[in-house]
Amino acid sequence: MIEIYLFVHPFGVACYETEKKLVDFIQKHHQKINLQICPLVNLTTNRAVVQSSDRLSQDKTAQTAFLAHAYSAALDVKAAQLQGKKYARNFLLKLQTAILCHHTAYTPELVEILFAKTGGDIEVFREDRKSNLIKELFWQDQEMARNFQIEKQNSAVLYNYDHECDGLLLNGPEAVQVIPKLCQSGYEDYLDSPLCNLKQGNGYVEQSISSLKLL
Repeated sequence: MIEIYLFVHPFGVACYETEKKLVDFIQKHHQKINLQICPLVNLTTNRAVVQSSDRLSQDKTAQTAFLAHAYSAALDVKAAQLQGKKYARNFLLKLQTAILCHHTAYTPELVEILFAKTGGDIEVFREDRKSNLIKELFWQDQEMARNFQIEKQNSAVLYNYDHECDGLLLNGPEAVQVIPKLCQSGYEDYLDSPLCNLKQGNGYVEQSISSLKLL
């Protein structure tokens, strides 16, 4: 079994593309793969998304609203996850499509409409969304990102339980592109890669391709 923790900004275009590719890969792959979406919203990830937008990068007022909406969307995702990972992934992709592709304004009404389309229980979602538990789960994701030394959005931690190997940290969009290959071939093909600089010590191997590490 393979477990993937994917750290994304809810409104990051590159994150959206990565999610779509991974969901498509998982649906076609024969092996059991659990994909956990972890919303990563902080000043650093938000600034990266803002800087990629000509409109937002020039409008300070819009930037403040954008951060608030991104945080709210992250809480929406955590509420959706209480009904299952697939519901949450489906919901987030619908929300991203509306926001990023159709340029729909983020509103609580939009959130409820899109979650209802996933087939989840909208009444339970409304109640969960108001609970303090959702905020606690969000901050747990932020803490996990710090513990994993996640440096940027569109990063992942991958565990392949079919191989006797530690978790693999993939920092950044270039690194996460190798996830399908890692799932199919294991880590061994990457241990001798010229991109990797292996360092053995303190009971663990650190593998850095500027973005790839064994935890």
